[in-house]
Amino acid sequence: MREMKDSGIRWMGDIPSDWNVERVKHGFVRKKEEAHQENPIVLSLARAGVKVRDISNNEGQIAESYYNYNPVDVDDLLINPMDLYSGANCSISKIKGVISPAYINLRYCEGHNPNYYDYYFKVQYWMMAFFAHGKGVSYENRWTLNAETLMNYPIIVPPYNEQCRIVKYLDSKCSQIDAIIEKQQTIIEKLKEYKLSLINEVTNVNEGISCHLGFISQMKNGLNFTDTLEGIRVKFLGVGDFKQYLFLDNEEQFSTVITESDISEDYYLKDGDIVFVRSNGSKELVGRAVMVNNITFPLTYSGFCIRFRNIRPDIIDSRFLLYYFRSPDFRKQLEKYSQGSNISNMNQDLLSRMSFTIPRWNIK
Repeated sequence: MREMKDSGIRWMGDIPSDWNVERVKHGFVRKKEEAHQENPIVLSLARAGVKVRDISNNEGQIAESYYNYNPVDVDDLLINPMDLYSGANCSISKIKGVISPAYINLRYCEGHNPNYYDYYFKVQYWMMAFFAHGKGVSYENRWTLNAETLMNYPIIVPPYNEQCRIVKYLDSKCSQIDAIIEKQQTIIEKLKEYKLSLINEVTNVNEGISCHLGFISQMKNGLNFTDTLEGIRVKFLGVGDFKQYLFLDNEEQFSTVITESDISEDYYLKDGDIVFVRSNGSKELVGRAVMVNNITFPLTYSGFCIRFRNIRPDIIDSRFLLYYFRSPDFRKQLEKYSQGSNISNMNQDLLSRMSFTIPRWNIK
């Protein structure tokens, strides 16, 4: 059996006797210089890796200048300290370029394999260890890992040749797992296509009462909230809570917001309410709808959303409406009424003017 020793770090426990524990600052140098390049290759960091960003289409947040961006070399380890919750927001760059100084750029020192520490830091995200070392206004708002905390964060240092063996093993196994995921994802995408086709087929009816959506609904935009440390805690449906859900019926599926002032009754959701994404940086999300059910607690919703409340349940079932709102036919109508396929936002007037055929009750 391999000889072990106490790491000296409580949450690490025992490690092999020939492994050491250091701080990030002993194994990496933080690169803080400015690139000062006229036409740089601008990079972006996502969980899928480091990619060249297309700044010609003006999508997303566009900087006035990239002159003060941080230079990135091949095998630099990039870390996002601003998102400690959603996943492993770090990656090795295989491209030279520049990146926003908001990210932390680490260059490895001798004896430290950057690919090994890419895996190591991903584990810190997955286990919420970085999250535990974060600071900010609240867990839900501006919770970040500052550079000083990161540079003093403990790292395990196996012998270099062992680091390389671990990387080789993990690369091989992860590639096999990724291949299985890709096959399953292909099946999932085909099932999604079938589901949309089925929804479209059964909700796209020609016989019935033709009307505009404004005739059967009461709509209201949500509220914009300001960050605060003290006040009333209330459950909140934000755009980030929509995900791939069709129905939201569990308190844990919603975010929490702290507000200093009381919320008007008009801004609370009720069972059967349908909520649309009204505006979002991702155009694919605009127009997405979910229904809230089993609401036994106060629940409000974001200013980037529109609440759609069915006021004619005697002639149209809200669940039928929801399925219709998730159909390709409804999406085409959105594109038609917004004068283009790139829907950047929608409003109550647009929704109200959209035509809809109410089928006979037995068909619904």
